[in-house]
Amino acid sequence: MLRQQAAAVSCTSFVPTTVRSEGEVTMKLVFVNVMQELQRFDSTAYITQPPVPLALLNATTPGAIDTALVDEQTDPTRFEGDVFAFSVSTQNSGAVYDHAARLRAAGKKVILGGIHVTVCPNEASRHADAIVTGEAEIIWPEVCEDLLEGTLKERYTGFPTPPERMSPVDYRFFGSRRYLTPASLFATRGCNRRCSFCVSSNHMGPYRTKPLAVLEQEIDQLAELYPGTFLQFTDDNLLADRAYGRELLTLLRRKRCRFITMVTVDQFCDGELMEEMAASGCLAVAVGVESVDEDNCASVSKFQNLHQPFPDAVRHANRCGVQTAALLMLGLPHDTPERLTRTLDYLKQIPCSLYDIRIMRIYPSTALYNEMLSTGDVTENWWLTKESPTTCNHLLPSCLSMHFRHRNFSPMQLQHMALRFTTELNRLSATNIAGLLRIGTRWNGLGLTGTVLYARRQAVKQAQMLLRQVEQAMVREGIPLPVPARLRTA
Repeated sequence: MLRQQAAAVSCTSFVPTTVRSEGEVTMKLVFVNVMQELQRFDSTAYITQPPVPLALLNATTPGAIDTALVDEQTDPTRFEGDVFAFSVSTQNSGAVYDHAARLRAAGKKVILGGIHVTVCPNEASRHADAIVTGEAEIIWPEVCEDLLEGTLKERYTGFPTPPERMSPVDYRFFGSRRYLTPASLFATRGCNRRCSFCVSSNHMGPYRTKPLAVLEQEIDQLAELYPGTFLQFTDDNLLADRAYGRELLTLLRRKRCRFITMVTVDQFCDGELMEEMAASGCLAVAVGVESVDEDNCASVSKFQNLHQPFPDAVRHANRCGVQTAALLMLGLPHDTPERLTRTLDYLKQIPCSLYDIRIMRIYPSTALYNEMLSTGDVTENWWLTKESPTTCNHLLPSCLSMHFRHRNFSPMQLQHMALRFTTELNRLSATNIAGLLRIGTRWNGLGLTGTVLYARRQAVKQAQMLLRQVEQAMVREGIPLPVPARLRTA
């Protein structure tokens, strides 16, 4: 019987133990998925999805411990329990540490894990009773046994789960929570690319593939729990192993699945691969374009993007019935007002279904972070910094916040450009609505098309509001708009 309970009362009124019907006194452990309010601007935040890694840990938790889930995407942020386990990303680290401080002050134990804990273990240790670095699922039973014995260690070191030890996720852990894309899963772990701004590819183990028999069990369960819903693969690089990818696509075709996933630019520009994906049920792909300027891509080791016919590939994907979400990153080393204005004009001619705009994030432990830290162009430990007048602007959501010094933009100038990109590239018209509907009818993907239209409308609405706020702030502080050189007067 699945051990899930809804957490429903304030953290100031904890119940210290849970008593089972047979009289056995047990411990209650609550898994917590934190989502900052500032992150809700992020277009991917509209597509709420279950925190699958927490379900993996729940499945390996001994039966002597009752478990619960608090997911800020769907639940009130109120807790009841004895022990609280958080998965920490850099963006949500400040919010997690705030929760942890209140919980520990109330006498509760806090365990922290996740990618940020893995790269900043000493920092995380100051906010927790125990931390887990690396992949946690194999070592998690040991953590739980120590909890029960009262011998919890300060630090546990996880290690990459080998394929033969990967087990199916039990999605019943998420109960009746209403996620926009509930059928979220992953078939691979790690990434074989080494982009200099990426943290996960360097710290979360080698590239591994899940046994297809295990994946098929998950697909069958998701089809039973969420009939008619498309699958969302959250893999960093689903098709990096082409032999495995072919077998995976064969499985999806046999199961008559519809799915969305991420691909690299070189994969996206492989016309035969995209046709095979479409025939296997692919409705949409997110593509890590980052920049249309090749010197920018090369500067962050995004070599797979070089010399690729991206505009032609978008049109080919559209003809195949596959929606394209282009992921763009502003603030790369060679960006200038002139270049970004040219890029904006260029992208308006490419019929992508959605444009996801971010400002470059300088993650701790990455090659880019270490390089910029040495030159003084990034704020050290920016994720803990509340205010920094020289390099940070916290007016905007986290995906558009800026924690580094760019030689061609002030923070507000680059944020102004990012909001312009979001507004102008995602603005809806009768022409692009008709185009999206044509793509969606190819493989019965009109439901996904509705989600894309909703995300575009929300992104534009919020960007326009924030753009006004940024412009008002720039006027107050005497910051000029980022006008390209060709438009400046002498």
